[in-house]
Amino acid sequence: MSRRLWLEWLGVFLACCAMCAFFQFQSPYLPEPDVYFHIKAAALLRQHGFFREGFPWAHLSMWRDGYSDGSPLYHLLLIPFTFGDLTSGAKTAGVLFSGLAFSSFFMILTLNRVPHRVYWFWLLLAGGGFFWWRLLDVRPQVLSVTILMWSLHFLINGRTRAFALLCFLYPFAYVAAFLPVVFAAIRWAYLKAAEDRSEHRILLAGLGAYALGMLLHPYFPKNLLFFYVQNILVVWAAVSQNIDLSLGGEIFPLDTRQLLAAHFPLLFHLAGTLFVFMHRRPPLSRRTLVLFPIMLLVAGMALISKRFVEYAVPVATLFCAFAGSDILAGWSAPDPFAKPHPRVAPLAVAWLACVALATGSWVMVVRGQYARLRPPVFAGLARELRARAPAGELIYTCDWDEPPELLFFNDQHRYLVMMDPMFMYYRDPKLWGVWGRVSNGILSPDETYRAFRERFGTRFGVCGRKFDALRALIGGDRRYRILAEDEGGYAFEVLPAAAKGRGPRGTASGRPSSR
Repeated sequence: MSRRLWLEWLGVFLACCAMCAFFQFQSPYLPEPDVYFHIKAAALLRQHGFFREGFPWAHLSMWRDGYSDGSPLYHLLLIPFTFGDLTSGAKTAGVLFSGLAFSSFFMILTLNRVPHRVYWFWLLLAGGGFFWWRLLDVRPQVLSVTILMWSLHFLINGRTRAFALLCFLYPFAYVAAFLPVVFAAIRWAYLKAAEDRSEHRILLAGLGAYALGMLLHPYFPKNLLFFYVQNILVVWAAVSQNIDLSLGGEIFPLDTRQLLAAHFPLLFHLAGTLFVFMHRRPPLSRRTLVLFPIMLLVAGMALISKRFVEYAVPVATLFCAFAGSDILAGWSAPDPFAKPHPRVAPLAVAWLACVALATGSWVMVVRGQYARLRPPVFAGLARELRARAPAGELIYTCDWDEPPELLFFNDQHRYLVMMDPMFMYYRDPKLWGVWGRVSNGILSPDETYRAFRERFGTRFGVCGRKFDALRALIGGDRRYRILAEDEGGYAFEVLPAAAKGRGPRGTASGRPSSR
Protein backbone atom coordinates (compact mmCIF):
# COMPACT_ATOMS: atom_id res chain seq x y z
CA MET A 1 0.00 0.00 0.00
CA SER A 2 1.05 3.58 -0.57
CA ARG A 3 1.99 5.94 2.24
CA ARG A 4 -1.30 7.77 1.76
CA LEU A 5 -3.26 4.55 2.33
CA TRP A 6 -1.23 3.70 5.43
CA LEU A 7 -1.99 7.13 6.85
CA GLU A 8 -5.65 6.73 5.95
CA TRP A 9 -5.72 3.36 7.70
CA LEU A 10 -4.12 4.93 10.78
CA GLY A 11 -6.81 7.60 10.88
CA VAL A 12 -9.61 5.07 10.46
CA PHE A 13 -8.01 2.81 13.07
CA LEU A 14 -7.86 5.62 15.64
CA ALA A 15 -11.47 6.56 14.92
CA CYS A 16 -12.55 2.92 15.33
CA CYS A 17 -10.57 2.65 18.57
CA ALA A 18 -12.37 5.72 19.90
CA MET A 19 -15.69 4.15 18.96
CA CYS A 20 -14.80 0.87 20.69
CA ALA A 21 -13.44 2.67 23.77
CA PHE A 22 -16.79 4.46 24.10
CA PHE A 23 -18.41 1.09 24.75
CA GLN A 24 -15.57 -0.73 26.50
CA PHE A 25 -15.08 1.89 29.21
CA GLN A 26 -18.75 2.34 30.05
CA SER A 27 -17.91 0.10 33.00
CA PRO A 28 -14.70 -0.73 34.88
CA TYR A 29 -15.52 -4.45 34.75
CA LEU A 30 -14.79 -7.17 32.21
CA PRO A 31 -17.72 -8.45 30.15
CA GLU A 32 -17.64 -12.21 30.75
CA PRO A 33 -15.71 -15.05 32.48
CA ASP A 34 -13.68 -16.02 29.41
CA VAL A 35 -12.03 -12.60 29.37
CA TYR A 36 -10.67 -13.20 32.86
CA PHE A 37 -9.05 -16.38 31.60
CA HIS A 38 -7.43 -14.87 28.51
CA ILE A 39 -5.74 -11.94 30.23
CA LYS A 40 -4.66 -14.20 33.11
CA ALA A 41 -3.37 -16.81 30.64
CA ALA A 42 -1.23 -14.09 29.05
CA ALA A 43 0.15 -13.14 32.47
CA LEU A 44 0.90 -16.79 33.28
CA LEU A 45 2.53 -17.21 29.87
CA ARG A 46 4.80 -14.27 30.64
CA GLN A 47 5.74 -15.78 34.00
CA HIS A 48 6.08 -19.47 33.10
CA GLY A 49 6.41 -19.77 29.33
CA PHE A 50 4.48 -22.31 27.26
CA PHE A 51 2.74 -25.06 29.23
CA ARG A 52 3.94 -28.00 27.16
CA GLU A 53 3.64 -30.44 30.09
CA GLY A 54 0.04 -29.49 30.75
CA PHE A 55 -2.04 -26.74 32.33
CA PRO A 56 -2.06 -27.57 36.06
CA TRP A 57 -4.93 -25.21 36.93
CA ALA A 58 -7.46 -27.47 35.12
CA HIS A 59 -6.74 -30.64 37.07
CA LEU A 60 -9.60 -32.90 35.98
CA SER A 61 -9.78 -31.90 32.32
CA MET A 62 -7.85 -32.94 29.25
CA TRP A 63 -5.78 -29.79 29.81
CA ARG A 64 -4.04 -31.42 32.75
CA ASP A 65 -1.81 -33.55 30.52
CA GLY A 66 -2.87 -32.64 26.98
CA TYR A 67 -3.10 -28.86 27.10
CA SER A 68 -2.91 -27.00 23.83
CA ASP A 69 -3.40 -23.26 23.59
CA GLY A 70 -5.74 -22.63 20.68
CA SER A 71 -4.65 -18.99 20.53
CA PRO A 72 -0.96 -18.67 21.53
CA LEU A 73 -0.42 -15.69 19.23
CA TYR A 74 -3.31 -13.83 20.81
CA HIS A 75 -1.98 -14.49 24.30
CA LEU A 76 1.51 -13.39 23.27
CA LEU A 77 0.05 -10.14 21.93
CA LEU A 78 -1.76 -9.64 25.25
CA ILE A 79 1.47 -9.87 27.28
CA PRO A 80 2.32 -6.12 27.01
CA PHE A 81 -1.02 -5.42 28.71
CA THR A 82 -0.27 -7.64 31.74
CA PHE A 83 2.36 -5.48 33.46
CA GLY A 84 -0.14 -3.29 35.28
CA ASP A 85 -3.72 -3.79 36.35
CA LEU A 86 -5.00 -6.80 34.41
CA THR A 87 -8.55 -5.49 34.09
CA SER A 88 -7.46 -2.16 32.60
CA GLY A 89 -4.93 -3.95 30.41
CA ALA A 90 -7.58 -6.31 29.07
CA LYS A 91 -9.97 -3.48 28.24
CA THR A 92 -7.23 -1.47 26.52
CA ALA A 93 -6.18 -4.50 24.48
CA GLY A 94 -9.81 -5.12 23.57
CA VAL A 95 -10.13 -1.58 22.21
CA LEU A 96 -7.05 -2.03 20.00
CA PHE A 97 -8.01 -5.46 18.66
CA SER A 98 -11.59 -4.37 17.96
CA GLY A 99 -10.38 -1.17 16.31
CA LEU A 100 -8.08 -3.23 14.10
CA ALA A 101 -10.94 -5.51 13.05
CA PHE A 102 -13.33 -2.68 12.15
CA SER A 103 -10.69 -0.58 10.38
CA SER A 104 -9.50 -3.62 8.41
CA PHE A 105 -12.94 -3.98 6.87
CA PHE A 106 -12.91 -0.34 5.82
CA MET A 107 -9.47 -0.68 4.24
CA ILE A 108 -10.49 -3.84 2.39
CA LEU A 109 -13.34 -1.83 0.85
CA THR A 110 -10.79 0.85 -0.06
CA LEU A 111 -8.27 -1.53 -1.62
CA ASN A 112 -11.00 -3.16 -3.70
CA ARG A 113 -12.14 0.27 -4.94
CA VAL A 114 -15.68 -0.18 -3.70
CA PRO A 115 -17.70 3.01 -4.27
CA HIS A 116 -19.62 4.51 -1.35
CA ARG A 117 -17.36 2.68 1.09
CA VAL A 118 -18.55 4.79 4.02
CA TYR A 119 -22.08 3.51 3.44
CA TRP A 120 -20.97 -0.13 3.34
CA PHE A 121 -18.94 0.35 6.48
CA TRP A 122 -22.01 1.88 8.07
CA LEU A 123 -23.97 -1.22 7.04
CA LEU A 124 -21.39 -3.33 8.88
CA LEU A 125 -21.95 -1.25 12.02
CA ALA A 126 -25.67 -2.01 11.76
CA GLY A 127 -24.84 -5.71 12.08
CA GLY A 128 -26.76 -6.27 15.31
CA GLY A 129 -26.13 -6.37 19.03
CA PHE A 130 -24.65 -9.85 19.19
CA PHE A 131 -22.21 -9.01 16.37
CA TRP A 132 -21.15 -5.92 18.29
CA TRP A 133 -20.75 -7.94 21.48
CA ARG A 134 -18.54 -10.51 19.75
CA LEU A 135 -16.38 -7.83 18.09
CA LEU A 136 -15.98 -5.79 21.28
CA ASP A 137 -15.14 -8.82 23.40
CA VAL A 138 -11.60 -9.31 24.69
CA ARG A 139 -11.28 -12.79 23.20
CA PRO A 140 -9.32 -14.41 20.36
CA GLN A 141 -12.19 -14.40 17.87
CA VAL A 142 -11.64 -10.65 17.33
CA LEU A 143 -8.11 -11.28 16.02
CA SER A 144 -9.52 -14.22 14.05
CA VAL A 145 -12.04 -11.97 12.28
CA THR A 146 -9.23 -9.63 11.24
CA ILE A 147 -7.09 -12.45 9.83
CA LEU A 148 -10.09 -14.03 8.11
CA MET A 149 -11.09 -10.80 6.36
CA TRP A 150 -7.56 -10.13 5.10
CA SER A 151 -7.10 -13.72 3.95
CA LEU A 152 -10.38 -13.44 2.04
CA HIS A 153 -9.19 -10.19 0.46
CA PHE A 154 -5.94 -11.79 -0.69
CA LEU A 155 -7.79 -14.87 -1.93
CA ILE A 156 -10.29 -13.06 -4.15
CA ASN A 157 -7.49 -10.90 -5.55
CA GLY A 158 -5.17 -13.84 -6.25
CA ARG A 159 -2.41 -12.70 -3.85
CA THR A 160 -0.88 -16.14 -3.34
CA ARG A 161 2.07 -15.24 -1.10
CA ALA A 162 0.10 -12.98 1.21
CA PHE A 163 -2.70 -15.55 1.43
CA ALA A 164 -0.24 -18.33 2.27
CA LEU A 165 1.41 -16.19 4.94
CA LEU A 166 -1.90 -15.64 6.73
CA CYS A 167 -2.77 -19.34 6.41
CA PHE A 168 0.53 -20.08 8.16
CA LEU A 169 -0.07 -17.56 10.97
CA TYR A 170 -3.74 -18.36 11.50
CA PRO A 171 -3.22 -21.67 13.44
CA PHE A 172 -1.30 -19.68 16.05
CA ALA A 173 -4.22 -17.27 16.46
CA TYR A 174 -7.43 -19.33 16.59
CA VAL A 175 -8.93 -22.79 16.20
CA ALA A 176 -10.93 -21.72 13.11
CA ALA A 177 -7.71 -21.39 11.10
CA PHE A 178 -8.90 -23.89 8.50
CA LEU A 179 -11.56 -21.52 7.12
CA PRO A 180 -9.34 -19.67 4.58
CA VAL A 181 -8.30 -23.04 3.11
CA VAL A 182 -11.98 -23.99 2.85
CA PHE A 183 -12.66 -20.68 1.11
CA ALA A 184 -9.82 -21.39 -1.33
CA ALA A 185 -11.28 -24.82 -2.06
CA ILE A 186 -14.67 -23.23 -2.77
CA ARG A 187 -13.01 -20.73 -5.09
CA TRP A 188 -11.21 -23.51 -6.96
CA ALA A 189 -14.38 -25.61 -7.27
CA TYR A 190 -16.44 -22.66 -8.48
CA LEU A 191 -13.95 -21.57 -11.12
CA LYS A 192 -13.53 -25.16 -12.26
CA ALA A 193 -17.28 -25.64 -12.63
CA ALA A 194 -18.22 -22.20 -14.00
CA GLU A 195 -15.20 -21.32 -16.14
CA ASP A 196 -13.46 -24.68 -16.56
CA ARG A 197 -10.35 -23.16 -14.99
CA SER A 198 -8.16 -24.87 -12.42
CA GLU A 199 -6.60 -22.15 -10.28
CA HIS A 200 -5.19 -24.57 -7.76
CA ARG A 201 -1.92 -22.79 -6.98
CA ILE A 202 -3.33 -20.51 -4.28
CA LEU A 203 -5.29 -23.43 -2.79
CA LEU A 204 -2.22 -25.65 -2.53
CA ALA A 205 -0.14 -22.76 -1.16
CA GLY A 206 -2.72 -22.04 1.53
CA LEU A 207 -3.13 -25.72 2.41
CA GLY A 208 0.62 -26.23 2.68
CA ALA A 209 1.06 -23.10 4.78
CA TYR A 210 -1.76 -24.15 7.11
CA ALA A 211 -0.25 -27.63 7.53
CA LEU A 212 3.15 -26.09 8.26
CA GLY A 213 1.60 -23.79 10.84
CA MET A 214 -0.04 -26.76 12.57
CA LEU A 215 3.26 -28.69 12.56
CA LEU A 216 5.23 -25.75 13.99
CA HIS A 217 2.58 -24.96 16.59
CA PRO A 218 4.23 -24.80 20.06
CA TYR A 219 1.86 -27.51 21.30
CA PHE A 220 2.18 -29.96 18.41
CA PRO A 221 0.92 -32.73 18.34
CA LYS A 222 -1.50 -31.92 21.17
CA ASN A 223 -3.00 -29.18 19.00
CA LEU A 224 -4.38 -31.89 16.69
CA LEU A 225 -6.42 -33.41 19.53
CA PHE A 226 -7.51 -29.93 20.59
CA PHE A 227 -8.67 -29.25 17.02
CA TYR A 228 -10.73 -32.45 17.04
CA VAL A 229 -12.36 -31.73 20.39
CA GLN A 230 -13.01 -28.02 19.83
CA ASN A 231 -14.08 -28.02 16.18
CA ILE A 232 -15.80 -31.39 15.88
CA LEU A 233 -16.92 -32.79 19.24
CA VAL A 234 -18.15 -29.50 20.70
CA VAL A 235 -20.07 -28.56 17.55
CA TRP A 236 -21.50 -32.08 17.28
CA ALA A 237 -22.62 -31.99 20.93
CA ALA A 238 -24.35 -28.65 20.34
CA VAL A 239 -26.07 -29.72 17.12
CA SER A 240 -27.08 -33.26 18.12
CA GLN A 241 -27.89 -32.39 21.76
CA ASN A 242 -27.44 -36.05 22.67
CA ILE A 243 -25.56 -34.95 25.79
CA ASP A 244 -26.50 -31.93 27.85
CA LEU A 245 -23.08 -30.44 28.55
CA SER A 246 -24.46 -27.03 29.57
CA LEU A 247 -22.44 -25.42 26.79
CA GLY A 248 -22.16 -21.66 26.46
CA GLY A 249 -25.07 -19.88 24.82
CA GLU A 250 -22.91 -18.70 21.92
CA ILE A 251 -22.69 -22.25 20.55
CA PHE A 252 -26.44 -22.34 19.81
CA PRO A 253 -28.26 -20.50 16.97
CA LEU A 254 -30.14 -17.22 17.14
CA ASP A 255 -33.89 -17.67 17.13
CA THR A 256 -35.79 -16.37 14.12
CA ARG A 257 -36.97 -13.15 15.76
CA GLN A 258 -33.45 -12.30 16.93
CA LEU A 259 -32.07 -13.04 13.48
CA LEU A 260 -34.57 -10.82 11.67
CA ALA A 261 -34.41 -7.98 14.20
CA ALA A 262 -30.63 -7.93 14.46
CA HIS A 263 -29.78 -8.18 10.79
CA PHE A 264 -32.69 -6.65 8.88
CA PRO A 265 -30.55 -3.99 7.07
CA LEU A 266 -28.18 -6.66 5.79
CA LEU A 267 -31.01 -9.08 4.97
CA PHE A 268 -32.78 -6.29 3.09
CA HIS A 269 -29.67 -5.73 0.98
CA LEU A 270 -29.38 -9.42 0.18
CA ALA A 271 -33.05 -9.52 -0.82
CA GLY A 272 -32.62 -6.34 -2.87
CA THR A 273 -29.66 -7.84 -4.72
CA LEU A 274 -31.76 -10.89 -5.57
CA PHE A 275 -34.61 -8.62 -6.74
CA VAL A 276 -32.30 -6.76 -9.12
CA PHE A 277 -31.01 -9.98 -10.64
CA MET A 278 -34.57 -11.20 -11.18
CA HIS A 279 -35.30 -8.20 -13.43
CA ARG A 280 -31.99 -7.47 -15.11
CA ARG A 281 -28.63 -9.14 -15.64
CA PRO A 282 -25.83 -6.74 -14.79
CA PRO A 283 -22.37 -8.16 -15.46
CA LEU A 284 -20.79 -9.48 -12.27
CA SER A 285 -17.11 -9.38 -11.44
CA ARG A 286 -15.27 -12.57 -10.60
CA ARG A 287 -14.76 -11.41 -7.02
CA THR A 288 -18.54 -11.18 -6.57
CA LEU A 289 -19.12 -14.57 -8.15
CA VAL A 290 -16.44 -16.21 -5.99
CA LEU A 291 -17.64 -14.52 -2.82
CA PHE A 292 -21.24 -15.69 -3.26
CA PRO A 293 -20.74 -19.39 -2.33
CA ILE A 294 -18.34 -18.38 0.45
CA MET A 295 -21.04 -16.10 1.84
CA LEU A 296 -23.56 -18.95 1.71
CA LEU A 297 -21.17 -21.13 3.71
CA VAL A 298 -20.58 -18.65 6.53
CA ALA A 299 -24.28 -17.73 6.60
CA GLY A 300 -25.11 -21.41 7.04
CA MET A 301 -22.53 -21.65 9.82
CA ALA A 302 -24.15 -18.68 11.58
CA LEU A 303 -27.57 -20.33 11.33
CA ILE A 304 -26.16 -23.39 13.09
CA SER A 305 -24.25 -21.48 15.76
CA LYS A 306 -24.38 -17.77 16.54
CA ARG A 307 -20.67 -17.81 17.42
CA PHE A 308 -20.10 -17.55 13.65
CA VAL A 309 -22.05 -14.29 13.35
CA GLU A 310 -18.76 -12.39 13.60
CA TYR A 311 -17.72 -14.00 10.29
CA ALA A 312 -21.09 -13.99 8.54
CA VAL A 313 -21.81 -10.26 8.96
CA PRO A 314 -18.57 -8.89 7.42
CA VAL A 315 -18.51 -11.52 4.63
CA ALA A 316 -22.16 -10.89 3.72
CA THR A 317 -21.63 -7.11 3.89
CA LEU A 318 -18.59 -7.42 1.64
CA PHE A 319 -20.64 -9.46 -0.85
CA CYS A 320 -23.37 -6.79 -0.85
CA ALA A 321 -20.72 -4.12 -1.43
CA PHE A 322 -19.19 -6.03 -4.36
CA ALA A 323 -22.59 -6.83 -5.88
CA GLY A 324 -23.73 -3.24 -5.40
CA SER A 325 -20.58 -2.01 -7.15
CA ASP A 326 -21.27 -4.30 -10.11
CA ILE A 327 -24.89 -3.17 -10.32
CA LEU A 328 -23.97 0.51 -10.25
CA ALA A 329 -21.20 -0.02 -12.80
CA GLY A 330 -23.71 -1.50 -15.24
CA TRP A 331 -26.48 1.00 -14.57
CA SER A 332 -27.58 2.80 -17.70
CA ALA A 333 -28.87 5.84 -15.78
CA PRO A 334 -26.62 8.17 -13.79
CA ASP A 335 -25.46 6.92 -10.42
CA PRO A 336 -28.59 7.24 -8.23
CA PHE A 337 -26.43 8.14 -5.25
CA ALA A 338 -24.51 10.85 -7.11
CA LYS A 339 -27.56 12.39 -8.87
CA PRO A 340 -30.73 11.14 -7.22
CA HIS A 341 -33.49 10.13 -9.62
CA PRO A 342 -36.85 11.67 -8.69
CA ARG A 343 -38.23 8.22 -7.84
CA VAL A 344 -35.08 6.95 -6.18
CA ALA A 345 -34.27 9.87 -3.91
CA PRO A 346 -37.24 9.54 -1.49
CA LEU A 347 -36.67 5.79 -1.17
CA ALA A 348 -32.95 6.30 -0.59
CA VAL A 349 -33.60 8.90 2.10
CA ALA A 350 -36.15 6.64 3.79
CA TRP A 351 -33.74 3.72 3.69
CA LEU A 352 -30.87 5.75 5.13
CA ALA A 353 -33.19 6.82 7.93
CA CYS A 354 -34.00 3.16 8.64
CA VAL A 355 -30.30 2.25 8.74
CA ALA A 356 -29.61 5.20 11.02
CA LEU A 357 -32.44 4.11 13.31
CA ALA A 358 -31.12 0.54 13.40
CA THR A 359 -27.59 1.74 14.11
CA GLY A 360 -28.75 4.07 16.85
CA SER A 361 -30.85 1.38 18.50
CA TRP A 362 -27.95 -1.08 18.57
CA VAL A 363 -25.60 1.60 19.90
CA MET A 364 -27.99 2.17 22.79
CA VAL A 365 -28.41 -1.57 23.40
CA VAL A 366 -24.69 -2.31 23.43
CA ARG A 367 -23.92 0.79 25.50
CA GLY A 368 -26.50 -0.36 28.03
CA GLN A 369 -25.06 -3.86 28.13
CA TYR A 370 -21.58 -2.55 28.90
CA ALA A 371 -22.84 0.04 31.37
CA ARG A 372 -24.63 -2.71 33.31
CA LEU A 373 -21.65 -5.05 33.55
CA ARG A 374 -21.50 -6.57 37.00
CA PRO A 375 -18.42 -6.61 39.22
CA PRO A 376 -16.60 -9.95 39.37
CA VAL A 377 -18.77 -12.50 41.14
CA PHE A 378 -16.08 -14.62 42.77
CA ALA A 379 -13.46 -12.02 43.72
CA GLY A 380 -14.19 -12.16 47.45
CA LEU A 381 -14.54 -15.93 47.55
CA ALA A 382 -11.30 -16.40 45.61
CA ARG A 383 -9.41 -14.23 48.09
CA GLU A 384 -11.00 -16.08 51.01
CA LEU A 385 -9.86 -19.42 49.60
CA ARG A 386 -6.41 -18.05 49.00
CA ALA A 387 -6.19 -17.11 52.67
CA ARG A 388 -7.74 -20.30 54.05
CA ALA A 389 -6.69 -23.18 51.76
CA PRO A 390 -3.07 -24.37 51.39
CA ALA A 391 -1.31 -23.51 48.13
CA GLY A 392 -1.68 -26.18 45.46
CA GLU A 393 -5.02 -27.39 46.85
CA LEU A 394 -7.59 -28.73 44.38
CA ILE A 395 -10.73 -26.57 44.61
CA TYR A 396 -14.10 -28.08 43.73
CA THR A 397 -16.22 -25.86 41.47
CA CYS A 398 -19.82 -26.47 40.49
CA ASP A 399 -19.58 -25.14 36.94
CA TRP A 400 -17.01 -24.78 34.17
CA ASP A 401 -17.42 -21.00 33.87
CA GLU A 402 -16.50 -20.34 37.52
CA PRO A 403 -12.74 -21.22 37.43
CA PRO A 404 -11.69 -18.51 34.90
CA GLU A 405 -12.63 -15.78 37.35
CA LEU A 406 -11.27 -17.75 40.32
CA LEU A 407 -7.97 -18.23 38.49
CA PHE A 408 -7.83 -14.52 37.74
CA PHE A 409 -7.87 -13.68 41.46
CA ASN A 410 -6.22 -16.83 42.81
CA ASP A 411 -3.64 -18.80 40.83
CA GLN A 412 -2.32 -20.56 43.95
CA HIS A 413 -4.90 -23.33 43.69
CA ARG A 414 -6.03 -25.84 41.07
CA TYR A 415 -9.54 -26.25 39.71
CA LEU A 416 -11.53 -28.99 37.96
CA VAL A 417 -12.18 -27.72 34.44
CA MET A 418 -12.47 -24.36 32.73
CA MET A 419 -13.48 -22.76 29.42
CA ASP A 420 -15.46 -25.75 28.10
CA PRO A 421 -17.21 -28.70 29.83
CA MET A 422 -16.22 -30.95 26.92
CA PHE A 423 -12.64 -30.89 28.21
CA MET A 424 -13.74 -32.85 31.30
CA TYR A 425 -16.28 -34.99 29.47
CA TYR A 426 -13.68 -36.07 26.91
CA ARG A 427 -11.19 -37.03 29.63
CA ASP A 428 -13.62 -38.94 31.87
CA PRO A 429 -17.34 -39.10 30.93
CA LYS A 430 -18.27 -40.97 34.12
CA LEU A 431 -16.59 -38.41 36.36
CA TRP A 432 -18.34 -35.66 34.42
CA GLY A 433 -21.67 -37.32 35.19
CA VAL A 434 -20.86 -37.53 38.90
CA TRP A 435 -19.80 -33.88 38.85
CA GLY A 436 -23.17 -32.78 37.49
CA ARG A 437 -25.12 -34.80 40.07
CA VAL A 438 -23.01 -33.52 42.97
CA SER A 439 -23.19 -29.87 41.87
CA ASN A 440 -26.96 -29.96 41.49
CA GLY A 441 -27.55 -31.64 44.87
CA ILE A 442 -29.00 -34.80 43.33
CA LEU A 443 -26.97 -37.36 45.29
CA SER A 444 -27.61 -38.29 48.90
CA PRO A 445 -25.52 -36.61 51.63
CA ASP A 446 -23.33 -39.69 52.05
CA GLU A 447 -22.84 -40.11 48.28
CA THR A 448 -21.99 -36.43 47.97
CA TYR A 449 -19.42 -36.62 50.77
CA ARG A 450 -17.76 -39.72 49.28
CA ALA A 451 -17.63 -38.03 45.88
CA PHE A 452 -15.84 -35.01 47.33
CA ARG A 453 -13.32 -37.09 49.26
CA GLU A 454 -12.77 -40.05 46.92
CA ARG A 455 -13.84 -39.24 43.35
CA PHE A 456 -12.62 -35.64 43.21
CA GLY A 457 -10.08 -35.62 46.03
CA THR A 458 -11.11 -32.13 47.10
CA ARG A 459 -11.11 -30.58 50.57
CA PHE A 460 -12.33 -27.13 49.53
CA GLY A 461 -14.95 -25.87 47.10
CA VAL A 462 -16.69 -22.79 45.77
CA CYS A 463 -20.01 -22.59 43.93
CA GLY A 464 -22.23 -19.89 42.48
CA ARG A 465 -25.76 -19.08 43.55
CA LYS A 466 -27.42 -21.21 40.89
CA PHE A 467 -26.18 -24.21 42.87
CA ASP A 468 -28.05 -23.41 46.07
CA ALA A 469 -29.40 -26.99 46.14
CA LEU A 470 -25.90 -28.15 47.04
CA ARG A 471 -25.64 -25.32 49.57
CA ALA A 472 -28.82 -26.55 51.26
CA LEU A 473 -27.49 -30.11 51.32
CA ILE A 474 -24.14 -29.33 52.92
CA GLY A 475 -25.36 -26.46 55.09
CA GLY A 476 -26.88 -28.76 57.71
CA ASP A 477 -24.18 -31.43 57.50
CA ARG A 478 -21.40 -31.20 60.10
CA ARG A 479 -18.95 -32.83 57.72
CA TYR A 480 -18.69 -29.44 55.99
CA ARG A 481 -17.78 -25.93 57.04
CA ILE A 482 -19.01 -22.85 55.19
CA LEU A 483 -15.94 -20.62 54.97
CA ALA A 484 -17.49 -17.58 53.30
CA GLU A 485 -20.72 -16.59 51.63
CA ASP A 486 -21.93 -13.58 49.66
CA GLU A 487 -24.43 -12.71 46.96
CA GLY A 488 -22.25 -14.40 44.33
CA GLY A 489 -21.91 -17.80 45.96
CA TYR A 490 -20.30 -19.69 48.80
CA ALA A 491 -16.99 -21.33 49.69
CA PHE A 492 -16.83 -24.43 51.84
CA GLU A 493 -14.45 -26.96 53.36
CA VAL A 494 -14.96 -30.73 53.32
CA LEU A 495 -13.88 -31.94 56.76
CA PRO A 496 -12.30 -35.33 57.51
CA ALA A 497 -14.82 -38.01 58.39
CA ALA A 498 -13.94 -37.98 62.10
CA ALA A 499 -14.10 -34.19 62.44
CA LYS A 500 -16.95 -32.38 64.09
CA GLY A 501 -18.51 -29.15 62.92
CA ARG A 502 -17.29 -25.98 64.61
CA GLY A 503 -20.44 -23.97 64.35
CA PRO A 504 -24.18 -24.27 63.89
CA ARG A 505 -25.24 -25.88 60.63
CA GLY A 506 -21.68 -26.08 59.32
CA THR A 507 -20.80 -22.39 59.61
CA ALA A 508 -17.36 -21.53 60.95
CA SER A 509 -17.82 -19.62 64.19
CA GLY A 510 -16.12 -16.29 64.57
CA ARG A 511 -14.97 -16.04 60.95
CA PRO A 512 -16.21 -13.17 58.78
CA SER A 513 -17.72 -13.87 55.39
CA SER A 514 -16.42 -12.31 52.19
CA ARG A 515 -19.45 -10.05 51.92
